[in-house]
Amino acid sequence: MTRQYKVISSDGHIESPPDVLLKYIPEELHCRAPRLVPLPEGGEGWIVEGRPLLPNGQNIVGGRPVKLSGGSYFNEDGSPAPGAGGPEQRLREQDIDGIDAEVMFPPVFASRFIEGVRDRDVYLTLLRAYNTYLGKDYCSVAPDRLIGTTAIPVTGVDDAIAELEFGHSIGLNSVCFHQFPNGSGFSEPDDDRFWSRCLELGVSLAPHIGFGAAAPPPRDVSAGTGEAKFSEALYQRAGGQGPVYALIQLMIEGVFDRFPEIQFFFAETNANWLPGALYFLDDNYELFKDWFDVKLAMKPSEYIGKHCHFGIIRDPVSIRMHELLDMDRIMWASDFPHSVGSYPNSRQFIDDAFEGVDDAIRHKVLAVNPAKFFGLDLDAAITETPAA
Repeated sequence: MTRQYKVISSDGHIESPPDVLLKYIPEELHCRAPRLVPLPEGGEGWIVEGRPLLPNGQNIVGGRPVKLSGGSYFNEDGSPAPGAGGPEQRLREQDIDGIDAEVMFPPVFASRFIEGVRDRDVYLTLLRAYNTYLGKDYCSVAPDRLIGTTAIPVTGVDDAIAELEFGHSIGLNSVCFHQFPNGSGFSEPDDDRFWSRCLELGVSLAPHIGFGAAAPPPRDVSAGTGEAKFSEALYQRAGGQGPVYALIQLMIEGVFDRFPEIQFFFAETNANWLPGALYFLDDNYELFKDWFDVKLAMKPSEYIGKHCHFGIIRDPVSIRMHELLDMDRIMWASDFPHSVGSYPNSRQFIDDAFEGVDDAIRHKVLAVNPAKFFGLDLDAAITETPAA
């Protein structure tokens, strides 16, 4: 019997040790690559240029007891810990957990932490090495089950497009990013070139939690120079969750209007906060649109309902709220091997979370929605796990 998608995790993390990247980094730059070093108290920590030491902990749990520090990429016998091995090990871990595929997001060092590298060329080389390893060595083993997301640099739109195109050329058909394409926390007109290229290539936009500034910049009210902005008015009462201010910028700056087909998946946001946020965004719009003389083409909740999808991890509350949420736009994830994940008991967690919920909703959240967003074929036979 052929294997098909039944459960797709929309958010997992690749936590391979950094030495796997070295073959894609020029030898003279090996000394500037991220390093994993043993710590006196046990476990390891990351040394990344321009950053303080980052101890392993919540990033490499994989079903073991949760630690804030002292975590290790290795078992006592020296073998890779759960979530820290190669692609074949990862496929076996999917089998253990009862899932069929994962969308693979970067480890911390390959996204935000290497921004400590001040030399632009070195930074881009290190990020390219990660993306190359992800596409050529890791996801290529089973691209239908290991769904890679290209990590996008924060050095401007030209570099963002170049990395997007490179990732696409090696089989990575989605991108993750934590700033706007221009590299800042705020939307700029030049970002349109990146959004347009993603749509041309059919590349999925999958920021992890959110992107851009988390909140509007503070105004210097005491100096009498602060000027209230419409984005600030929309944000009040509705803010506090990762993607809210990014969404406000996208709608106010007209991105959703200029790109009516654009879709975003916000991984690891959970969704129990969403009904309240949508209400307050709409209410704020009605309260302040005349004062700011702003007229949007549709209500904020309608923009978000048309263009956005959200990932839930360890959030059964969202499932219980299914009558208040558009369940066509919710995707489940295990977050393996991070601390809030459900490995190796994801199937039990899923059964408990969906108890009493219509099977059609369950199927949407676990398979239909991620398959549609990431371009997977639910009717196709998927790669079998290689023997150990």
